[in-house]
Amino acid sequence: MQQTVSRRSWLVEKPEDLDLSDPALVQRGSGHFATGCAPCHAAPGVRQSEVVEHMTPMPPQLHVGDQVAEWADRELFWIVQHGIKYSGMPAWPTQERPDEVWSMVAFLRALPNMTPERYRELALGIDAGGAPEEVDMEAGGEALGGLDGILREAVADCTRCHGEDGLGRGPEGAFPIIAGQPQAYLAATLKAYQMGTRQSGYMQSAAARYDDAVLERLAAYYADQPAAAPGDAALSQVAEEAVAESAPGPEQATDVRPMTEVFAIDPAAATGFPIGQNETLALGRRIAETGLPERKIAACDSCHGPDGIARNPLFPRLDGQPFWYLKTHLELWKEGHRGGTRFAHLMSPIAINMTPEQIEAVSLWYESREIRPIDWAGR
Repeated sequence: MQQTVSRRSWLVEKPEDLDLSDPALVQRGSGHFATGCAPCHAAPGVRQSEVVEHMTPMPPQLHVGDQVAEWADRELFWIVQHGIKYSGMPAWPTQERPDEVWSMVAFLRALPNMTPERYRELALGIDAGGAPEEVDMEAGGEALGGLDGILREAVADCTRCHGEDGLGRGPEGAFPIIAGQPQAYLAATLKAYQMGTRQSGYMQSAAARYDDAVLERLAAYYADQPAAAPGDAALSQVAEEAVAESAPGPEQATDVRPMTEVFAIDPAAATGFPIGQNETLALGRRIAETGLPERKIAACDSCHGPDGIARNPLFPRLDGQPFWYLKTHLELWKEGHRGGTRFAHLMSPIAINMTPEQIEAVSLWYESREIRPIDWAGR
C-alpha cells in the first residue's frame, strides 16, 4: 500500500499559499471528521465501535502514534480523496473539491496532538465544561417551533460548523456566512447538495441525511438569524482609503466621467495584478459595481444588489463572506465544477472570463463589506 500511495500521489501539488497549520483550515475539517471518520478511526476520547474493531483490515486509530506522521502531505491528500480499495475506506464524496480534501489533511495533521477536550470543542461544539452549545430556539422564530427529534439532530449538525447564529464557529472566516441569506436560496442550495448537483464532500453528506421538510425548516431557521456583523476592521479601513483615493476630489465635483474612468486604476489591472492592497480593493469595487465590459464581466451588483440585498431570492448575499470562500467558488465556476440552484449556470460565462487577479480582487472587496441586518418581512 505504501508504495502504491507514494507512486500515485506524485502528481499531487499542494497549493503554494496553503498553510496546513491554519486554525481556520483545521476547524473546517473537524465537524466532518466527527460524523464521517471518527466512527471508524476513533478520536481523542472517542473509541471505535465494536463492529469496526472486527473489520478486516481494521481501520487505524489516527490520533494514536505515528499513523498520520508516517505519510507525506500529498500522500494523505491522495488517501482522503481516493480512498483505499477493498478496505472499507471510501473516497471523498466528490472529486471536484480538492480544497475540502486539503482542509481534512490539515485536521489530520493536528489530530494526534489534540486532547479529548480540544477535540470535543472543535468537532462537536462541546465547551470545556462538557456541555454542548445550546441552540437559542427563540432566535429562529417559528422555524424551530415544535422541533421533533430529527430536526433537533439536524440543527445540532449544522451548528457544529455554522454556529447557532449562522456566522460560523471557530476562527473568524472559517465557514461561509449563512445567517440572513434568503430562505429560498438556502432551501434550494440544501436541495442541490442533497441531490448532488452542487459538489461538496462536507455538505452533500450532511444534506443527504435529511428529507425535504427538514431542509426547508433549516433554511427558514438560518434565514431568520440576524445577519449583522462588522467586516474585517483593518480591511474595511483599507477599503475606505482605496475608495477615497480613487474618487474625485472637491475640485472635480462636476466631473461627469464614467465611473470606470473615475477609478484611477492602471488599465493593465484588468488583466494583471494591481500593486498594493488599495489598488486590489479598488479593482474589486470596480468589478462589483460596474463590471469589466471589455472582458464580458458583468457587475456583481446587477444581480447581487448594491446594498447587499440580492435582486432575486435565489441569489445569495455576498457582503462579508470570507475571501477564501468567494475565491474558491469563482474558481470552481471558472473550471466548470460548480453547480447549485437553477440559476447557478449564470455565473459560468462570467467566471470563465476572469483572471486569477480579478477573482482575488472582487473576493477581497466583498470580504471587506459590512454585513447589515435586513428586514425581509418589510421588503
